Amino acid sequence: MPESPDKHPHKIWPYLATISSALVMLLAFFIPSIQDQWDRYHSRQIIGQYVSLGDEFMEEERYDMAETAYQKAFELSQQTRLEIEMKRLKARVHRMSMLVEWGAAPPDDLEEVDFQLLLHMQKGHENDKERAFTLNSYASYLAGSKKLKEAEAALRQALLLEPASSMLHLNLGNLQDQMGKKDDALKSYLKALELDPKSLNAHYNLGLLYVELGKYAEARHAFEEALKIAPDDAETKQQLDKVRKKLGE
Repeated sequence: MPESPDKHPHKIWPYLATISSALVMLLAFFIPSIQDQWDRYHSRQIIGQYVSLGDEFMEEERYDMAETAYQKAFELSQQTRLEIEMKRLKARVHRMSMLVEWGAAPPDDLEEVDFQLLLHMQKGHENDKERAFTLNSYASYLAGSKKLKEAEAALRQALLLEPASSMLHLNLGNLQDQMGKKDDALKSYLKALELDPKSLNAHYNLGLLYVELGKYAEARHAFEEALKIAPDDAETKQQLDKVRKKLGE
């Protein structure tokens, strides 16, 4: 006897149930994966924004802020993005160039190994400019740590890479003055000004050196040149007033 037509639909349900169960399992597998990918996508975006911010701070020579931005990016990458860590290290050591006074004590959280690691990573002629800047920061760190011979060696090495850098000649003059080599410091300051006649720090430091040497007329000229560059600089005005009194003006 033929089967009743209304029995066939009932046989489909087990298959539908099986397919439905499989879909649930697939969705259960893929939904967390999709969410994870979405989270990683947003994380990469935020990491990129922190890195871009750090790069901007580096351009502005705000190295302390740059280090903080790179640190955030590195932490968000779960400390896997080593190129970000190298950026952070560069910002960290270049904080030394932010110190106003040459030979000032370095920050407590800086270590000599930080400079050595960065210098190791900057080998190769394509990195000469960056390496010279790192050596300048290293010299400042060493001078602040009273390692004056080592500081001079670092600056000499930097000048081999960037001989036309006014900043390096200026800092060599600062170091030579610190070491009591007044004549050598004078030559270095004059070389810095030859390379950059508008260097405020070179004019100002040259004026201070002339005062130490008792050459007040030359000191007055140096401070006057500095004020042409920065007319409102209070320290330069104060030094110029002292010199003029020495000259009886």
